[in-house]
Amino acid sequence: MSKILVTGATGQLGQAVVTELLHKTNAGNISVLVRDLAKAEELKAKGINVIQGDYNEYESLVADFRE
Repeated sequence: MSKILVTGATGQLGQAVVTELLHKTNAGNISVLVRDLAKAEELKAKGINVIQGDYNEYESLVADFRE
């Protein structure tokens, strides 16, 4: 499976998506884009790559999606 980026991963739907992905692939194949890094500590502890991003900052998102 290729690398996967989940946006909104600290919300209810995002958390459910990440949980399902963890059943299907290694945590190293999953990245999450979040606004608040503090809310993503549990995801980071599982070995998921956590990226801080803001939908209002286009240039930062372009860089984030390249990671």
